Amino acid sequence: MLQASVAAALLSAAAANAAVIDFDTASVGSLAYGSLPFPLSLVNVYHGTSYTEEGFTLTSSHGALVHSLFVPDANNILYRPAADSLAMSATARDTITLTANDHSAFSATSIDLSKLLLLGGSVTFYGAKADHSATVQQTFNYTGTWTTFNFNASFSGLSSLTWQQGPALGGKFEFDNINVTAVPEPETYAMLLAGLGLVGVAARRRKQAR
Repeated sequence: MLQASVAAALLSAAAANAAVIDFDTASVGSLAYGSLPFPLSLVNVYHGTSYTEEGFTLTSSHGALVHSLFVPDANNILYRPAADSLAMSATARDTITLTANDHSAFSATSIDLSKLLLLGGSVTFYGAKADHSATVQQTFNYTGTWTTFNFNASFSGLSSLTWQQGPALGGKFEFDNINVTAVPEPETYAMLLAGLGLVGVAARRRKQAR
């Protein structure tokens, strides 16, 4: 029983940790600038230069100059009046970068995309490999309807995932439900093998003693 428990614990520790960045935990409120209220599009909205959830952080290329990351919640009257939160970049041509907070490698599985206004368009995602071996890319064609797009198998072992918002007119899109999976470090696998080896030795000794 002890050996089985140890093995289960080690397997659990080594298992990849899947997460969904859905922006539903964003801290939002009715914002105001001095005595003047923001327009309705900015009520019940989180906006900033970065956003953190599930051990991952999205960062805007505009840094401290522009609060480009824009997360309307379910109560925003113009963007999401009766649904969950989403995200977008409020700045044209802004680059968004996703990284793990502990700088570990991760895999990107899928993302939901939708056109904000007018017709559809396309966006290219770039994944930088954690071992610096390559940069992979994949382009998705989005429309005005929410669609889940799946990344191909090359989007694994990444140090970052990057994409760019479209132009100011006719190019902006929204994104949601980014599915990512943390990749266990090599040391974790070594610990797993060593632990399973000890379990095997203990089992053999127990069998011989009978």
